[in-house]
Amino acid sequence: MTSLISSGEFGLIRRIRNRQPSGGDGVIAGIGDDAAAVLPTPGTALLYTTDTFVEGLDFDLDFSTWPQIGFKSMAANASDIAAMGGTPRYALVTLCLPSRRTPEEVDLLYEGMHRFNETCGASVHIIGGDLSATDGPTVLSITLIGEADPARIVFRSGALPGDALCVTGDIGGSEAGLRLLLRRRKNPAFAIPDASAETLEKHRTPRPRLREANLLAASGNVHAMIDISDGLSSDALHLAENSHTGLCIEADTLPVRTATRVAAEALGIPIVDLALNSGEEFELLCAVAPDAVSDLAAELMAETGVLLTRIGFFTTKDLGCLLRTPGETRPLVASGYEHFAFHPSPKSRS
Repeated sequence: MTSLISSGEFGLIRRIRNRQPSGGDGVIAGIGDDAAAVLPTPGTALLYTTDTFVEGLDFDLDFSTWPQIGFKSMAANASDIAAMGGTPRYALVTLCLPSRRTPEEVDLLYEGMHRFNETCGASVHIIGGDLSATDGPTVLSITLIGEADPARIVFRSGALPGDALCVTGDIGGSEAGLRLLLRRRKNPAFAIPDASAETLEKHRTPRPRLREANLLAASGNVHAMIDISDGLSSDALHLAENSHTGLCIEADTLPVRTATRVAAEALGIPIVDLALNSGEEFELLCAVAPDAVSDLAAELMAETGVLLTRIGFFTTKDLGCLLRTPGETRPLVASGYEHFAFHPSPKSRS
């Protein structure tokens, strides 16, 4: 393997550029110029998002390969664009690399980003970025630009009292997969159940709901939407706060796969805790007009094969945010991930 020192900054830039698919709709100038230049689709609004991934905090090379890390980093950004009803188009990728990293590892990272397009039916073009050396951990930061119909952008702030709180797909799997990996590292004798293997995939390469988001936004019946990146409880509270409403989550309606239930049992963790706390799910949490839920769920299933499940409802702000479990209703507490709050290191959670 070659080293970053022998490759040098400009050699690495050439290497990255030469491995990118050529062109791209609207791309005037990409990697290699002072700035990228693109021509937006006429009549569209531009959406911008960025996410940063720090080795040891946001990803762990004991648990994921470089292609999986590249895939997941692109998925996280694309999910933000999708949650507003947009289509991800262009990416700027910044890497801070310690000297122990190699150009071959960078190749694998970008391979995962390209695989995201192939797997998720996306057309994201990497048009530039930045490289820097660091004495610290590897840092990957992606800025993603998307396009949306201005009349169909969905914000966090549109939920109304009486709206149904709905979620796509299933939840809890990403956290379950991470906790299985952490438990096995802590106790090498711990056997990950075969029936829970899907949760490892959900943690390593989660699929954002790109097509589903566009269908929901186009329906006109989705009043607010967010992707589940910090955890269901935290992101539901974001919807309520931004919409100036209350809400109630009904725990017995949460859609959870069998693989996640098997993992919860093996870990000795209540399934509701996994469902509420699991971040990096990239499912869509949305406020839906109550009389439209059934038809919208049927349309989504017919078009994409993905479930849309009603898991609660929005109320007036004075009623607060609640979690209803069999026999008990209590305040809903944010229990997902938050930067700058105290958390055990991802390497120490079990």
